[in-house]
Amino acid sequence: MPSIEISYYISSKNLSAKDYNRGIRKHWLIENSLHYVKDVTLKEDASLIRSANAPANFSIARNIVINTFRRANFSNIAQAIRLVGGDIKRLSLLLE
Repeated sequence: MPSIEISYYISSKNLSAKDYNRGIRKHWLIENSLHYVKDVTLKEDASLIRSANAPANFSIARNIVINTFRRANFSNIAQAIRLVGGDIKRLSLLLE
């Protein structure tokens, strides 16, 4: 059964509904393509790394992993990790 969801946004910009829609969709595209992968696939939220610069450094490492796989045309990061994780030669080719 179809459903309707209403969301309210506050902004100081005077834009058309179409432009607001474009901005909101762009925001969620970023959320779904990066943060979701980091949170779900790479389990960033469950990480127990909490001291000094370590959380930021590991976040950067996760970004490198995601970008490396995307540059190699993997659309599914979890699948990419399974395919490449045990293959050092293939992994090194991705990093060239």
